Amino acid sequence: MQLTNDPGFGHVDLRALRFLLEVLTRRNVTRAGEAMGLSQPAASRLLAQLRHALGGDPLLVRAASGGYALTARAAELLPKLKQAIAATDQVFTRPVFDPQTSERSFRIATTDYGAAVVVPSLARAFHAKAPGLSLELCAWSGDTLSDLEEGRVDFALYTDEVLPSGFHQVPLFEEGFAFLLREDHPILAKRDRAGHIAPAELAALPRVVMLYPDGTGIGVDDPLAAYGRPLGPGDLRTPHFLSAPLAVSLSDFVLCAPARMARLVAASGNLAVVDFPEAEPITYCMIWHDRADMDAALNWVRTLLKTLFHTHSPASDGA
Repeated sequence: MQLTNDPGFGHVDLRALRFLLEVLTRRNVTRAGEAMGLSQPAASRLLAQLRHALGGDPLLVRAASGGYALTARAAELLPKLKQAIAATDQVFTRPVFDPQTSERSFRIATTDYGAAVVVPSLARAFHAKAPGLSLELCAWSGDTLSDLEEGRVDFALYTDEVLPSGFHQVPLFEEGFAFLLREDHPILAKRDRAGHIAPAELAALPRVVMLYPDGTGIGVDDPLAAYGRPLGPGDLRTPHFLSAPLAVSLSDFVLCAPARMARLVAASGNLAVVDFPEAEPITYCMIWHDRADMDAALNWVRTLLKTLFHTHSPASDGA
């Protein structure tokens, strides 16, 4: 029998179904009403509505023992009611994220910088704290915000930006800048006692400049432009962090890069790092959309990232 065709079905809500389960389980209307916080008259009225919705089936009939027995229809309903209410409870139960057992995969949009500076630490933390979690990286692009909005990307790593309504960002750390030069570059002889070189001196050199996605176009990251000549003949522009230091290591080029990235690259050898304290620092962030704001797993990742990076500063990383 289709319940939707029964005359009283429109009056049956979830509370009524829970009451029906109590009635059929306890086989006693009064005790079922007490369990639901209903008075005797309210319980009787509700049972009458349920009987009407079920085509007039009495649900409970007198038994020889003096108690009540389930009708055939009630016995048929009981396991279905238990399943339906359990499923409803799952719908309205706040999901619990267990990093030890979860096998979720997170898709992250980022640039080469985030992939090199943030992701390795995150991957190590996953291995230690949540071995079943995995990461998939994709390039930051003009489509990243819409990908976050539609759920094609879980979160992004990027510098602090003015974001549209519905997006959130949490700062992870501040990042300064440094210069990369080949370790035997003659200009290194001009370092002062603090190990710095005047930016105007470096701006006169041919330079490697990083390109990055900026909305629907490509931006130029050239902090040295304010200290000397504009980009021109003899300079190299590249969107690839790997090609930039390789070009520097084999030439007289200078590369201005975020300090953490500069030190990571220099650690491979043949490159010197010179701090650039005159440059304004940037703030590096985790970005997500409203749709994921209540995601328990993403909240765990956000807390983990803040723990890994939020207390660090460029100065604390050392050369």
